[in-house]
Amino acid sequence: MMTALARKIKRKQQLKFYKEFKKSMKKFKKEVQCSVCHRPPAPGEKVDDWHIDRNSEKIDLICVGCYEEGFRDV
Repeated sequence: MMTALARKIKRKQQLKFYKEFKKSMKKFKKEVQCSVCHRPPAPGEKVDDWHIDRNSEKIDLICVGCYEEGFRDV
């Protein structure tokens, strides 16, 4: 009986974590923008295809369009 209770508590914690994670990812996706042209991703555009500015101290993303135009050394 104790294992069932422990499982139930663990499951509740997992569900709470997933819910909070999903909410924080929605917020993060709204804040994403290109560091060169400052445009957000178009609907359906994958941010995974964008490039990361390696010369920056923080994570800056460069959209595919800006990267292809020659901002490779940004």
